[in-house]
Amino acid sequence: MHLIKYILFSIVVLFSAHVQSTEYVFNGIEKGINLHDKGLVLASKDDMRFPDSFESVQAWANSLEPQTERALFSGRYWLVTEIVNTSMYEELVLYPYNTVLSNIETRIYSKSSVERYYTGGMVQNEFAFHYGNTVKLNPNEKYYIVTLFESDFFYTPIKLELVPVPDFKKQVVIDNLIMILCFSVGIVLGLYNLLIYIGSKDLTHLYYAIFAATMVFAWSHFFHISDQLFGFYSPHLHWLGFTLSPISNALFYNCLLKLKETHPNLSSASIWVGVVAAIGTPFSILFPGFGFLWATLSTGVALCLGLYIGVLRILEGFKPARYFILAYVCMAVPNMIGNFTNLGLLPPIAVNLYLLGLIGVALDAMFLAFAVADKVRLTSEENIELNKNLEAKVLKRTYELEQLASELRDASEAKSRFLANMSHEIRTPMTSIIGYADGIILGDIKPHERNHAITVILQNSRHVLGLINDILDMSKIEANRLEVELIEANLFQSIAHVESLLGKQIRDKGLEFELNYQFPLPDYVVIDPTRLRQILLNLTSNALKFTSVGKISIEVSCQGDRLHICVKDTGIGMTSEEQKELFSAFYQADSSTTRKYGGTGLGLNISKSLAQKLDGDIEVESEVGSGTSFTLSLSLFTTERTTWVNSFDEIHHSNDISQQLAEEVESKDLKGEVLLAEDHSDNCRLITRILERMGLNVTAVENGQLAVQAVLDNEFDLILMDIQMPVMDGEQAFNFIQATGCTAPVIALTANTMSHEVERYIKLGFTDHLAKPIDRTRFAQKISHYLNITVDEELSLPDAEFKQLKMQYIDGLHEQLVQLQNQLKYKDYEGLGKSIHALKGTSAMFDCHEIYQTVTQIDQLLKQENFLDVERALNRLFELIAQVIKESDCDQAV
Repeated sequence: MHLIKYILFSIVVLFSAHVQSTEYVFNGIEKGINLHDKGLVLASKDDMRFPDSFESVQAWANSLEPQTERALFSGRYWLVTEIVNTSMYEELVLYPYNTVLSNIETRIYSKSSVERYYTGGMVQNEFAFHYGNTVKLNPNEKYYIVTLFESDFFYTPIKLELVPVPDFKKQVVIDNLIMILCFSVGIVLGLYNLLIYIGSKDLTHLYYAIFAATMVFAWSHFFHISDQLFGFYSPHLHWLGFTLSPISNALFYNCLLKLKETHPNLSSASIWVGVVAAIGTPFSILFPGFGFLWATLSTGVALCLGLYIGVLRILEGFKPARYFILAYVCMAVPNMIGNFTNLGLLPPIAVNLYLLGLIGVALDAMFLAFAVADKVRLTSEENIELNKNLEAKVLKRTYELEQLASELRDASEAKSRFLANMSHEIRTPMTSIIGYADGIILGDIKPHERNHAITVILQNSRHVLGLINDILDMSKIEANRLEVELIEANLFQSIAHVESLLGKQIRDKGLEFELNYQFPLPDYVVIDPTRLRQILLNLTSNALKFTSVGKISIEVSCQGDRLHICVKDTGIGMTSEEQKELFSAFYQADSSTTRKYGGTGLGLNISKSLAQKLDGDIEVESEVGSGTSFTLSLSLFTTERTTWVNSFDEIHHSNDISQQLAEEVESKDLKGEVLLAEDHSDNCRLITRILERMGLNVTAVENGQLAVQAVLDNEFDLILMDIQMPVMDGEQAFNFIQATGCTAPVIALTANTMSHEVERYIKLGFTDHLAKPIDRTRFAQKISHYLNITVDEELSLPDAEFKQLKMQYIDGLHEQLVQLQNQLKYKDYEGLGKSIHALKGTSAMFDCHEIYQTVTQIDQLLKQENFLDVERALNRLFELIAQVIKESDCDQAV
């Protein structure tokens, strides 16, 4: 901080020396007064020349119009100043400053002579890095100073002073010292950060170096560095650096302030501001006047955004942002003052605004360097802290890995035990199934023993099915795909189902079985009855497995908003250690338990997962040799139909009412409204008749547009949508139907049956897919599933009706044959593909199987663009169609 104070103090001293002056007077005008504001500013006419003599200046000036506005992009104008040297100096410097111009030509008129002087950007100047000419004015003599300012750009209001030569030379030395110091700061810090980037690869240092380079390049053209040092000067490069500085600066402070991680939206906004500024670069090069406006606007926006971001990061506690704000203030204040002055928003001041702006940029570079250093310090401290904790983290990670390895070993051993157990569990019942099945086939089992054998096969098959279901449920649980369906269900019927399945087995084993209800209890509750029965069957089967004497009981009760079902047994019991692992997958107390009692070790794990899915849990209490008690606790949700039952008689009365309601529902003639969109008339008639035989009401339309209109006019329970239709195809119609808010299932009905095609229809949102030609059994299953009705899977039409529909279909083949022949003749393969696709969807439905097989082959050849084979197959198709038509004509004649 002491270094910063010293540098600032030195700059203030130098700048103070720059603005101090010796008192002298020119025609009553003190030094520091802008002669440009005291003289006559006159507009230039085409080919207007300087006046010829001292005497003609006044008349010459009166012939010109005053110029009231500064030309921004290009032009020329005159300045006429009348002056009398009343100072002690004869040699003076006519100094135009605070501007960058192409040419400034001055003529000083006295009664005895006319002197010419030239300065400007396109002229070799007398003073290093400064405009101006040494002039000689005799004391107390009257002069006219006529100056022509000519340029393609007028960025700033021009200032013109007469300065004594000693004062001006001193001023030049001070200005050049400040300029060299400022440029040195930018160059040195830029190169230093570039070297750091090469070693560290930290982009913050690279972007700092790029930003410093753009600013040094930008300001060097305003101080004619390239002209003085290399003899090259081009006004078209004035604003190149300034239009590129917003993007280089944004990239820098995005890294410095970690903006992308903390404020991604602001990060994107800053980058876009830089990009937009850079887009104007080509126009700024071509038109320096435009470049002045564009650079002023873009750098102003970039400065304001940068200040806001810096303040925000300071408030968030990011310490390097302190120096960032100081840097931006140092750069923003002089440059914004200069911008406002150039735009006429502030009155002109006597200070050299370019030099003031250069000082601000140099301070900006220094403070940004401090900000980078502070960020490096913070990063170093964070690394030290990370290194301190690294050993502890490594030890912790090592311990976690050892724990994981131990768990993996345990899991592997458990899986191995499970596979061995499953081998035993599956092979045992399969031995009985295969043995009895072979006996029946080979005749080893006598006729009167077959029922017993079939019973054994059925029981063992159900056992294997239960094992498979357990494994599948376990896989779903591990994949978090196990689902429950909450519906209204009769609680007593669900529990009675368990009694009906296991009660006899329990009693056959010589055990007592009790089902105890602690009234009052609700009859109807919201639950998944299937999963509830699965849990109770698992718990009760487990009790039956481990109980050899005594009894098994199920107790049902309600406490507040919880339903409790307790399964108790008088079996072998468990130790407290065994209870801790009881609900783990594949768990068995020990290998002897598996050998003696069997089982997969999955039932209790699955039951607990199901209970948790039902917003409940399972708790266990057990004592070795005294039995075990499993308590299933579930949230209790009742419905409008719920009645609280207080006795066994009310249970039976409730069941009678439920049975009656069920019979009433079954007795109703269930109907459904179906919309069929199918463009082929024969297909449409056949599918309509099949649906009507199911007892459904069918609305048939021939294209997607009519299907959409039908949905708007009526409500349907199911929609069957052909994909390839005229006017509007099935996919387009489906999108419109979805937009209407229709919630009915929509099934894609199409001959496109490839797996990727079916998958695409499902991704589009179709509820399901049915292939053409329709498989009537599959068709009946899908329709009954989505309409929740029971239908006969055998949906064959009466022979006479089907024969009539087939005759109508074959009659239509005449026209299709001609169409196919014309399409082949004119090589219309696109139309041919559509015709073949339509024929593929209808031929098999009307038992024209040879035609179906041929068009299926042609459809594949068309998709492969194998047109040579297509023509050969089509000739075969034409023969088949002709043959079917001929046979049909013969049948009709008979």
